[in-house]
Amino acid sequence: MEFFLFLLFLTFFCLVTAVIVYYVKILFFSAKTNYRREELTDIRGDVFRICLDVLESGGNLLYGAGVFFTCALFVWLWSLLGSLLGEKGPGPFEHIFHMPIFFLALFFSFPFLKDTYRGESYLSLAKPALSGLALGNLSAGAVHYGLDRDLFFLFYLLLVLLQIPVLVFLWNREPIFGVSFEEAETSIYEEDWGSPSQTTETKPSEWEEEDGPFSDEPDDFGLGDDPFSEDFK
Repeated sequence: MEFFLFLLFLTFFCLVTAVIVYYVKILFFSAKTNYRREELTDIRGDVFRICLDVLESGGNLLYGAGVFFTCALFVWLWSLLGSLLGEKGPGPFEHIFHMPIFFLALFFSFPFLKDTYRGESYLSLAKPALSGLALGNLSAGAVHYGLDRDLFFLFYLLLVLLQIPVLVFLWNREPIFGVSFEEAETSIYEEDWGSPSQTTETKPSEWEEEDGPFSDEPDDFGLGDDPFSEDFK
């Protein structure tokens, strides 16, 4: 029962985080200023692409998904130690074993790992690893808080406010405290708009002609070709 609820909350938090990431991208990280109505309302495809982008970190879905679920399950099993050592209800062991220590350890040690193992491909697995540790921690906390009230609400709220914003920056490929966890490249859900940190808007010159709707058609008698042959000149 608890494991089923854990998987349910893990899916829920993953989708909710993807929705937040999408709208934060539109409001703050996008270079666009005008949006179609469908871009604001019909977001199901983009949400699933954001989740898939997290699991495909490093270009390998198998490795990315394996690291994500392994980290999430590890955090859930770690949280069970608080229930075994403590008693029912909020207690010190429950709160200690629900603290995101592994998430914070990987987050703050990544700059040193990046300098030490520069250029190594497995550094790209930091994104699914951090995501699995964060979402696994929130899912395990939701299970324990919902079933037995083992956590104080303010403590669980602090877990949410501490980890979700980091995931928003991470999934949007934006630097966090000056540290970039991924190489700057266009994500699969960023093709319609660019990031202001990666793209620069260039205004067309007033003398530069823009392509019209008929620019691709052959111009047999237009201004581009001289309709008179050399014999009539």
